[in-house]
Amino acid sequence: MVGKIYDLIILGGGPAGLTAAIYAGRYNLKVLVVAKSFGGTANLAGEIENWPGYIGSGIELMETVKQQAEKFGAEFLEGEIQSIDKSKNGFVLSSLNKKVHGRTLIIALGTEHRQLNIPGEKKFLGKGVSYCATCDGNFFRDKTVAVIGGADSAAKAALYLSGICKKIHIIYRRHEMRCEPISLSQICKKENIEIHYHSDPVEIVGEDTVEELKIITDWPDKDKVNHTIPVDGVFIEIGATPMNEVVKNLGLDMEKGYIVTDKETKTNIDGVFAAGDVTNNYLKQIVTAASEGAVAAKSVHEFLMKK
Repeated sequence: MVGKIYDLIILGGGPAGLTAAIYAGRYNLKVLVVAKSFGGTANLAGEIENWPGYIGSGIELMETVKQQAEKFGAEFLEGEIQSIDKSKNGFVLSSLNKKVHGRTLIIALGTEHRQLNIPGEKKFLGKGVSYCATCDGNFFRDKTVAVIGGADSAAKAALYLSGICKKIHIIYRRHEMRCEPISLSQICKKENIEIHYHSDPVEIVGEDTVEELKIITDWPDKDKVNHTIPVDGVFIEIGATPMNEVVKNLGLDMEKGYIVTDKETKTNIDGVFAAGDVTNNYLKQIVTAASEGAVAAKSVHEFLMKK
């Protein structure tokens, strides 16, 4: 049996979802935010410097945003949605022991960073290990860092860091980087970037913060060699996966797994909007996710007014 009917259900409790809740509350909409945990990947940021007017931890920022959403009447359900079905007047979302009904949806599920799953990765998260060079690069000014990966995200991270850090070691398991040729050309011209091909990271080492990265280099027809590289930070740039599994049955247009939206955050499904990192947007940052959440809430309000 379906209980309370909400004007809007927001899937995801990160910057996009929580900002959408603030704006939707100010439009006097009945809002429910559903998430496995609140704060999203922003919680992983040890310190944020590029949110206007704020320097501090991601957890503290997201807690403040959540409290602001509560102030404007948003309700919260901590848990995982198992399925979403269309209904006569909107959508029915089912969890393990509850069903909720919403006239509209904002999908703000974000992405999940691909992890190395090596010793030290979790231990030093926020203490030298990062998944976002543009977020945390400034903390490593004039220091030595490693970038793990060989695709476009790793190349862009290394190039960005080359203007900040003293030395960048790119660690990549293949014989050649898979990034755009122009990026590789730019990397090769940088005197402070060194590429370690046929190499895999095996452990991140340190006391209170990152101090070393252990790698294994395995060139064809040569013996494996163990290396220890002194570094102050490790940027893991092996991609991210959009969290879209629960919404796949809705028939949303997607591009490489990311939900396609227009400038008003509308999807191809009537009454479904999307915001933040789960979409095919240009820049995946806290500030842009928040702005898209605000746009999505306005679009939802206009949609419901027309209805």
